[in-house]
Amino acid sequence: MASNPQRRVIRVGTFLAGAILSRLIQPSRPTLRVFSFSIVTLINGASADPGLAELLKGTAVTPALSGIQVAILERGRITKSFAYGFAKRSNNATEPLRIDHKIRVGSISKLMVAVGVMRLVDRGQLALDIDVSKYLGWELRNPSFPDNSVTLRMLLDHTSSVRDGGRYFLAAGEGRLQELFDPRSKFWDAGAHWTDQRREIPGSYFQYANLNFGLVAEIIERISGQRFDQFMEHEVIRPLNMGGSFNPCSLSADQRAAGFRKRDLYDRWDPEGPWYAQVDGQLLSCFYGMTELNDPDLFLARYLLGSNASLFSPQGGFRGNVNDLMALLKLFSNNGQVDGTTYLTSESVTRMLAPSWSLTATGDNGVSSGEAEPGGEFDGLMTSYGLSVHRIDPRAWGFLEAPALLVGHLGEAYGVLSNALIDPTTGHGIATIITGTADDPAKYPGHSPLYRVEESVIKWWLEKHNDGSAR
Repeated sequence: MASNPQRRVIRVGTFLAGAILSRLIQPSRPTLRVFSFSIVTLINGASADPGLAELLKGTAVTPALSGIQVAILERGRITKSFAYGFAKRSNNATEPLRIDHKIRVGSISKLMVAVGVMRLVDRGQLALDIDVSKYLGWELRNPSFPDNSVTLRMLLDHTSSVRDGGRYFLAAGEGRLQELFDPRSKFWDAGAHWTDQRREIPGSYFQYANLNFGLVAEIIERISGQRFDQFMEHEVIRPLNMGGSFNPCSLSADQRAAGFRKRDLYDRWDPEGPWYAQVDGQLLSCFYGMTELNDPDLFLARYLLGSNASLFSPQGGFRGNVNDLMALLKLFSNNGQVDGTTYLTSESVTRMLAPSWSLTATGDNGVSSGEAEPGGEFDGLMTSYGLSVHRIDPRAWGFLEAPALLVGHLGEAYGVLSNALIDPTTGHGIATIITGTADDPAKYPGHSPLYRVEESVIKWWLEKHNDGSAR
């Protein structure tokens, strides 16, 4: 993460994980929940699968997993789904992971937010290519490029010149999101939320930044007149027949599954040691800063729309399962249709999936490693991007039997690794949520910019698809 350049954080949607754990999820270090027990497996789907069961236990080249959900899409139809591992543990009892458990999916959340934005674009309430200052009610302008407007398209495709700096949200009660961009504010952070590199002109240079989506969420609130999490519930989650939420407190306890790692708050991994609940464990934070408030309900009741939607984690905070993620893929497979009714226009689907930015042959118009340091094993992770859509050439990554193009998004947060990917030509796709690993997945690099365990799942899917057993 930002505090550990060895780790890939392109997909996280989190902020300095150790700080979050100690400050927002747990009130103090001694209360971190430790789970020491053997993995219990649950098979919840069309059938058991020995390949996934083997991954759960760990292999010579991949760490053991706390849990995994997988669903397969064939020509736009879910054909199989699986759930293995555990969801939580309390009072020495282990709850097996079910296919309907909701997990914090990480940056696939951005893809959902983009769907909500395009809903407003279709209604004529938003436009992709005008200055977003009009929507925000205050001027958003990089001081290094005072004559260049920042547009909604730039926020969605990460060419806005916005940077995360040392933070990409403000917790409840800390202030307004606008203050991150105000030189007079204590949150200005010496201008760290803007690039100052002259070649990184807004609209032309790609650098992945979670803060873009705090701004997008604020725009959604101001235009829709709804709190961000409620807009997503009313306009995206329910209409797409999903069952998750951006507010974990709206889900019953038996629906939530925690993210895990065998890593403590001091960043020490112990593959033979206990599992630590990282998020959505015994203590729950429904929005950033909730645990520090005396009366969270009163805060929400007095919350001013468009003041600080970043606290609802638009960049990574959706809680859902693989079937929820499949709803996104089915929307693209069906060209914007849901149950035979137009939800998004075909033009909007085309805009989302088409390349809005692509890395040039010289590689000088963006950072392909995302938030990881360039020049390492994660170079090439992002070489083409739509409107919050990651466009992947899997053959260039070494998956020679794969389609020529997969679109969707990846996610990583609090130990969770996730993906939602579809071949837009055939409607074949996969959604995966790994709830946590027993060892640092970066210790297991693969032949692509993915972790080896992620490669193993994609290889498993491709083999099933190519031999016909996915049907």
